[in-house]
Parts: sequence; structure tokens; C-alpha cells
Amino acid sequence: MTNTIEQLWNGTLEPVRYLGKNNPEIKQLEILLQRNLKNLEENLNEKLEGLLQKYNDCINEYLALTNEQAFYEGFCLGTKITVESLTGAEQIL
Repeated sequence: MTNTIEQLWNGTLEPVRYLGKNNPEIKQLEILLQRNLKNLEENLNEKLEGLLQKYNDCINEYLALTNEQAFYEGFCLGTKITVESLTGAEQIL
């Protein structure tokens, strides 16, 4: 387990890299997002392109933070479940 935690910490293990790899719904949404973004970029003037870029930057930052938080919460929950199953503890703080 220590090795896995080290790999997560050092970035050699990146669970998010495999997100949606075998999920056709996610793949389809990615294709749709790329197609729609391309259409938007082709049809916007310079002022609106700048606004779209600012929006995309905010969305990307938001997604990075929420993904990090979701990973953290999932890891904590998994740890609690593991501790409870190994110790029989009713409540872990």
C-alpha cells in the first residue's frame, strides 16, 4: 500500500488518466465537446473568442479543483471503509 500512496504522491499513478477510457458515454461527450468548441471558435469574432477563452480557463480550473476534491473525498471514504472493516469500528472520525 505504501508503494501505491508514493506513486499517487509522485504522480506516477494517475487514476484520472484512465477516466472514461472504457466508457462510451464519456467518449461521445468528449467528441461532442470538441466538435461544438470548434464550431464556436470558427463563428466568433475576436472579442467573443477572448471571452470564450476566459470562460474555458475558468471551467478548466473549476474542473481541476472539483476533481481533486472528489478524489480526496473518495480516498477518505475508502480509508474509513477499510478501517471499519478491519477493526469492526462503528464510527471513525
